[in-house]
Amino acid sequence: MHLTPWPDPLPAGIEVYRLDFGLTVEVPAARRVLTPDELAKADRFARTADRVRFTATRTALRNLLARRVGCKPAEVPLVASLHGKPLIERVDGGAPQFNVSHSGSHALIALGDARTVSEIGIDIEACKADVDVEAISSLAFTARECEEVRDAADRLHALYTCWVGKEALLKAIGVGVAEHLKSIGIRPGTNGRFALECAVPEWTNFQAVALRAPTGYAAALAWRAKEETT
Repeated sequence: MHLTPWPDPLPAGIEVYRLDFGLTVEVPAARRVLTPDELAKADRFARTADRVRFTATRTALRNLLARRVGCKPAEVPLVASLHGKPLIERVDGGAPQFNVSHSGSHALIALGDARTVSEIGIDIEACKADVDVEAISSLAFTARECEEVRDAADRLHALYTCWVGKEALLKAIGVGVAEHLKSIGIRPGTNGRFALECAVPEWTNFQAVALRAPTGYAAALAWRAKEETT
């Protein structure tokens, strides 16, 4: 298990870490900071690769958060929102925003400074060449997104770029991804930034950007900055 800070420039107040792991061998040390509920969840996975992804990512997350909230990794008070988004149960408002995603042999962990970032979401996906581009687009994308994917020189790349951008944004908003994929629209812009369209007024003022993912993967980051007060 290898954790490295994201090498590229990121928006102010945001940190991203990339976690690389082997999927065939479990590391007992990665289970030591997990709670009994987390261990039980890990053990319900039938495949070794799924257990490795969950335990390695949750352990890395706990270690990162512990240094920022001033407690031991096992004592970080993680809870889940109504839609399953992990949160830190604190009342002082100083805990960082965070989000995680894993796919294949990689995971990404995003942290947002609570003083400047109110919401954050991240997504990484392994790009599978055998997917049905038309079927996925029709189920998950707006009419404009479907057209742009259909007209792209590399339809697979366009599909996954759109998918991770939408998922990162919905994770930042904190709602169920499957139910709201067509409630937002994204378009690739300059410097990796996405132009966003949203049918829900409360979901405005979010930003999203494509991340330079490992070969064979696509990734994106989304966030909402806190408004400055005078």
